[in-house]
Amino acid sequence: MASEKPTMILMSKSDLSFDDIGGLTDAEAWRLIYSIRSNKAKDNRLQVCFTGFGISDKDYLSNLAHDNRFKVVASVTKKLDYLVGGANAGPKKIEKAEAQGAQCLNQQEFIRLVETGEVPSSNE
Repeated sequence: MASEKPTMILMSKSDLSFDDIGGLTDAEAWRLIYSIRSNKAKDNRLQVCFTGFGISDKDYLSNLAHDNRFKVVASVTKKLDYLVGGANAGPKKIEKAEAQGAQCLNQQEFIRLVETGEVPSSNE
């Protein structure tokens, strides 16, 4: 049976009943606690970065992305999924995004992605 501390943690952080927790060893209980914590810490939303837009357009696109469960980031990283470029998008940022495997879209392609869920192909 799990000791008092892991039992209390699991009672507050999981949907397990007292009887379910009572059947766990301390090692099993702690393993479950750590798996719950690591699952919550990960943010697996698609990442999008907006560049080359005016303030109002960028705000509009950022809000649209947030409303549709994208994670809006400020820079190009290895985890970036989409770089959405406006009229003033810098070529270095686009080059870096492509090198890291992110898909580069324009504003209309991003809006279509949000509305339809379809990812524009690279030959459109």
